[in-house]
Formats: sequence, structure tokens, C-alpha cells
Amino acid sequence: MAANLSLNRVNPQQNITKVEDYSPSFDENFGNSHSDESSRQMAVRELPPQEYKDSQEYPDEEKAEKPSKKDRKIKATFKKYWWLVALLGVLGGGVAVIRPWESAPEEAPVTQTAPLSVRTIKAQREAIRSWVSSEGRVRAAKYKHLTFEVEGDVTYLARRNGRRLREGDRVKQGELLARVDDRKLVADVRQAEAAIAEARKQRAASAANLAQARSQVSQARSQVSQAQTQVSQAQTQVQKAQTARNLAATNLERYRSLVNQGVIPRQEFDTRQNTFRDAEADVRTAQSQVQSAESQVQSAESQVQSAQAGVTAAQEQLEATSSSITTAEARLTQAQVALEGASIYAPFDGVVAYLNYTEGEYFTPQAVSSQLGGDYQGILERIPMVIIDPSQYEVIVDLAGSSGEQVEPEQTAYVASEKNIKNSGSGKTVNQTLIANARARGEVFAVNPAISPGGRAIEARIRLNPSTTQDVRHGERVLTWIAVEEEANAVVVPLNTVVYRDQTPYVFVVNEEGIVKQRKVELGIRGITQQQIMSGVEAGESVVTQGQNRLVDGAPVTVISEQ
Repeated sequence: MAANLSLNRVNPQQNITKVEDYSPSFDENFGNSHSDESSRQMAVRELPPQEYKDSQEYPDEEKAEKPSKKDRKIKATFKKYWWLVALLGVLGGGVAVIRPWESAPEEAPVTQTAPLSVRTIKAQREAIRSWVSSEGRVRAAKYKHLTFEVEGDVTYLARRNGRRLREGDRVKQGELLARVDDRKLVADVRQAEAAIAEARKQRAASAANLAQARSQVSQARSQVSQAQTQVSQAQTQVQKAQTARNLAATNLERYRSLVNQGVIPRQEFDTRQNTFRDAEADVRTAQSQVQSAESQVQSAESQVQSAQAGVTAAQEQLEATSSSITTAEARLTQAQVALEGASIYAPFDGVVAYLNYTEGEYFTPQAVSSQLGGDYQGILERIPMVIIDPSQYEVIVDLAGSSGEQVEPEQTAYVASEKNIKNSGSGKTVNQTLIANARARGEVFAVNPAISPGGRAIEARIRLNPSTTQDVRHGERVLTWIAVEEEANAVVVPLNTVVYRDQTPYVFVVNEEGIVKQRKVELGIRGITQQQIMSGVEAGESVVTQGQNRLVDGAPVTVISEQ
């Protein structure tokens, strides 16, 4: 910056004037950043008039007009480094030229900035909650879609006070509500019942045959036992006959020796010989009896085998008849299920929510199945009937992944509308307004641990308090608020009082003198329209709600409205 300073010689009767000029070279280099401030500080000022005295008082005046060599050297040095003087002047707030013959300069007038107008509010100490909001669909905790399993004309609809059943009517558990033409199904049931009766008769006959066959087996086994006893007895007789024969043979040999010696007569020998022959005949007879008894055993065993075969056949026949009974019973069950599918019964005590068919209309299951996977409203318009239990309602909500992670079972939930929240002009806080104007209250009953692939949302189920659901309807869409975090005694301010500078939260506090203090704050729970202040602001202090963007720390303000 070049500054050409010149002292003009003037008439003693005129005022002495100091003129400070600024060359264009400085403005080109620094004009963009300091031109306004410099122009205010480097201004032309008039000094008070000063009269020159006579030449005796200033004897060196003429000499001053002819500078000495030393003065010329100082002037040359000044001309060489004039830019340094100018720069120091700008950095120091201006260039001041002091002349010994000048009186003290007058003080420059100070421009006072008018205080900025702001709106404030008192920081409060009260309870605050952090909320997660989402739309959801109300449904009864217990409800049932009722439909016919077979096609046909609707031939029956329950009556109420002489009229047909309609929506809003109460029903009792097990009550027949509607039926389609079921004459063919009734005939199928009766045919299956007759088949079961016939199969049971056949099974009874097979059971009798089996019992008879088992009796024959028992008799044959008894005959085997008797024959085996006879064999044992015959074998005993054989042993006795053989013993007698052996004795007779021994006696015969002894008498033979005596006869040969002539000791006894021949007649006695002949008697002993006949005895021996009789003994041998007895042995043969006994052996024949053994063989006969063994034959009887074999015959009895054959009878056992034959009777056992009869038992096996009877068992197979019994099993076949039992299988036919099972088949007939299965057909009966199938026919009965089909017959039940032709009728609609109340599954529990409740209220008719939807009724889409009346007597004489034709129903086909395809009317409902064609809507599966489509619009739920389309199913409700085609399904014959929907029964709900109005004693308990719940709300199914889909929460965004980040919000859903904060939701847990047993957290408090409210069913409200944004209109109720925004129109809270009674001086209450938003939390109080939300709770007071809630259509229903409840708590989180369950949170699905999985995220839906399509919507990338977490499903939560809110079970509503039955005492608060008078205005809630099955199927309607509602706005829900879930309190995920709560502080009972917190310092709170409106959300719009918090400003961020360099990503740091601040709040402007106005003191009693009307001076703004910019305070760094630590934030806590964020409510719907309020913010908890952990540190930096105390309850009762006035915080700025409007006009923060123009404020700086220490600025004076005028509060035009305080809440």
C-alpha cells in the first residue's frame, strides 16, 4: 500500500488540513478484504486552526524550506519503505500522523449497532420421552376368517330377531352361522357309515372263525398230549414184558439143564418153555401198542398243524376286515369333513365384522383363493365372513431397521394422530398432549427378530389396553407412538433452540441484561418437539428460539416475545 503524505503550506488564516491518499496499487491487492474497514479508519479529518507566529518565534522556517542532507536521506528512506508504514497502519487500525504544531485530534464518532430482536422461551424441567412413530393396522387379537370348503348355493343364514344375520351381530361359540347345499355330502356320510357297519360285521365273523380255529388247535394239542401219554404207557409195558421174557428165558435155560440131567420131569421144562413164549408175545404186544400210540401222536400233531393253519387264516381274515373298517372310517371322516366344510360355525364368542354372502348366492372357493397374495382388501370383500373378538385389539406396525432396533417388549405405546399433537394449544407439553389425546394406550407385546426382505422393516405387535379401545376399529390404519427412552426429571428446550456450528450443538442464552451467551451443550433424549439438555443450560434460563443465525456471543438483543 502506497501512502503519499504531503504537508501543504497554507495561509496562517486558513485551517491546516491532513490529507491521506490511497493509491490504486493497494486497492488492487488488499481492497477486497479491508477496503470498507480501511476507508472508515483512513478518512480525511480537519484539524483545529493554528496560527503561525512571526519569524522570531520560528527562526528556522526558511531553513526548513531547504532540507539538509540528513533530511533528504530520511525522506529517501521513507520513500523506499513507504509500503511498510502503510501496511502497519492498516494492521493497526489506521495511520495516524502527528505533528507537533497540531492540537489533539477530535475523537471519531462511534456507531452503535441496534440490538437484534429475538424470541425466547424458558428452559423447563420435566419428563421427556424419546418416541418412535410408525403407521400400523389395527386388528383384533383374536379373529377368524370363515369360509366354505365346498362350492354351492348358500341355503342357510343364521337368524337374529326374525331377520338374517348381518355385520355387527354377536355370535356364540359353536353356533351354526351359514351353510351351503350339503345334500350330496350328507349322502356320502351315510354311505360311509353303512360301509363301516358292514365291515364291522365281517370282522365279527372273522373273529369267531379265529376263535374256533384256536379251539381246534387246543383240542389237537390235547390229543397229542394224550397220545404221548399212551406212548409212554406202552413203552412201560414193553419194558415189563421184556423183563418177564428175560426171566422166563433164564428159567427155561435152568430147567433145560435140569431136564438134561434127569433131575426134573420133561413136563416142567415144557411149562417153562410156554412161559417164555408167552413173555415174548407180551413184548411184541407192548411194542405194537407203542407203535400205535406213536401213530396217534403223529395224527394229533397233524391236527394241531391243521388247526394252526385255520387260526392263521382266521387272523388274516380278521385283519382284512379290520382294514376295511379303517378304510370305511377314513371315508366317513372325509365325508364328515366335507360336510363340515359346507357349514360355518362360530369359533368363539365374538362379533361379525364382515359378511359378504346371503341366502341364494353361489359360492366357490376359487373366489377367495384367487385373491391370495394380492390386496388384503380384496380378500375381505370376497371371503364369506370374518368374526372378531372386540375385547382385545392390537396394532401391527412395520418399523425401519434403525428405529426398530430401539423397540423392545413392554415399552409404552400410544395410538394418536399428528393433528392432536400439532394442535396442542393448552400450554401442555407435547408429551402431555400426546398422552392426553391418545385414542388408545398399550404396550409392545412382541418384536419380530427378523427383518422383512422386501420392506427391510421390523414388525412389532402392540397389544392395546381394552379399557382404552372404545374408538378403535378392526382393520383401520392408525399412527402409533412408542416410548423407547424416558427421563422423568430432565431440562428440556424446544428443538429449534439448538443450532449446530462446526457440527457442535450450541444454545443461545439471554441474561437479565439482554446479552446473548453462546453455550456449548450436551444433548440427551430427543423428543417429538423437545430436546433434553444434559449440560450447558439450567432450568429457568431464557433460550433463543428465533433469530439465532444472526447472533454472536456477547451481542445485545431485544426480546420481543417470551413463552
